[in-house]
Amino acid sequence: MNLQTCISCKKQTASVISTDAGYMCYQCYMDKKDAGEKKKRKHSSEEADIQSEFFNQVKLFFPHIPDKLLFAVPNGGSRNKIEAANLKRQGVKSGVADAILLIPKKGFASLCIEFKTKTGRQSDEQKEFQMQAEKCGSKYIIARSVKEAIDEVKSYLI
Repeated sequence: MNLQTCISCKKQTASVISTDAGYMCYQCYMDKKDAGEKKKRKHSSEEADIQSEFFNQVKLFFPHIPDKLLFAVPNGGSRNKIEAANLKRQGVKSGVADAILLIPKKGFASLCIEFKTKTGRQSDEQKEFQMQAEKCGSKYIIARSVKEAIDEVKSYLI
């Protein structure tokens, strides 16, 4: 059996992954990968938390909204390449708003909600979607908190 020394933990193991810096045991490789992903996901996790709490609270504030007419759009998150390719073939588009309320009100066709953190910015794809949605008569808002999103829905519906 051919053993290699892990560059991270210095243990001898046969289960190694070759990196640019040398050999790394599987455990150290996964720990490093998970640490990197957690760093990257912190921002989007906060947005996901705002969105999740919005959907929890919106039922309390607006029980009369038909269940199927306010929904989240599964266009974000990290996916493996195969799943991403399948979703793309099925019509998933990057940049689409996080939530859509399909009730026409006040001259608008629908309400599109993009959830962002206090410092979050729209991607170019999101800006393009906003422009297209507004051209088609939809209202598009960026909500940076649950309260802001609830207030916007209230303003839109009343």
